Amino acid sequence: MNEEQLLKYLQEIIIGSIITRIAESDLTKDEQAEKLVNDIGYLLDQFGVAVDQVIPDAIIKHYFGGVDSATKALEESKIKPRPMQRKIHMEAVQSIMDDTMMDMHAAIRTAKKSAAKSVSNAINNVKGDIAKGIITGDTRKVIQKRVAESFQKDGLTAFVTVDGKKLPLDFYSMTVTRTKMRDAAVTGSVERYKENDQDLVQIIENSDTCPVCARYRGLVVSLTGETPGYPVVGKNGIQLPPYHPNCRGSVRPFVLEFKTEAEIAEAKKRNAAYDPEKDPRTPAQKRAYEREQTARRKANDEKKQFARWQMALGDGAPRTLGAFRRMKRANSAKFQELQSEYRRIMREDVI
Repeated sequence: MNEEQLLKYLQEIIIGSIITRIAESDLTKDEQAEKLVNDIGYLLDQFGVAVDQVIPDAIIKHYFGGVDSATKALEESKIKPRPMQRKIHMEAVQSIMDDTMMDMHAAIRTAKKSAAKSVSNAINNVKGDIAKGIITGDTRKVIQKRVAESFQKDGLTAFVTVDGKKLPLDFYSMTVTRTKMRDAAVTGSVERYKENDQDLVQIIENSDTCPVCARYRGLVVSLTGETPGYPVVGKNGIQLPPYHPNCRGSVRPFVLEFKTEAEIAEAKKRNAAYDPEKDPRTPAQKRAYEREQTARRKANDEKKQFARWQMALGDGAPRTLGAFRRMKRANSAKFQELQSEYRRIMREDVI
């Protein structure tokens, strides 16, 4: 299992299993409600075990992939790479690994607490509404629906931002994992350049990138501050990739002795144009980025819709997100049938 399979395991197996347990539990009975909370905790512990098995190897793979890329880039720049100083690299790997594992396990602990709280609050709220005569109908079905809705909203909250926004475990895990993997790759390259006394690097980003990455694209920066005339990483807002989850940024050596005067002048001109508050992209680049973001939003909306269908339809829902997407995009007769059933269930006056 790699890191992408780990995220898929969380989304399709762990969260799917929790949804199934909610649908199968009679939450009018205290012992079953307690069992549901324990089951959720057990499933999240299983995800924690998978994290321990997958993340360390993934970080090592991406880090030394960055090292290998840097070695190749040095050779292409007519520099004979020195042997690796393994201790330096292993210390860098361990630092990234410790940060990543700490973030992931803290997120899992928070998710366990938030899930237990969501289940308890939903059940207590329903019981209170029943006592007030606000709710009529099948009590078991009412509680199941309330718990499912509460769980879908914030039952697996993994992190709360400073402005109070709740980040679900699957999104937070994706953010941490993908960002740390890119960080490992870039750090591997940087450490390889440093041990070969290559101080200047150029930040490489795609032309259809986001407004944040675009500000840094093409900058030539100093890793240590030892090369006069170039901005230093860590000062005046200059940072290396990644700048956000899914960032594809990287760095390449900028070897002055093998650059022409025109190339050096162009690099300094780009550096002089750096403005942390300005979006330097052309209209065409902005349009390309928006097209990509629209496709991402569509995929995320489908993912959320699939989760709602799972909660409402149970075993009647498509088994996987991929099957749901194919069915929806084809607008098949089966999709229309399930959509009608979903709407019927949601209209039921049980709350």
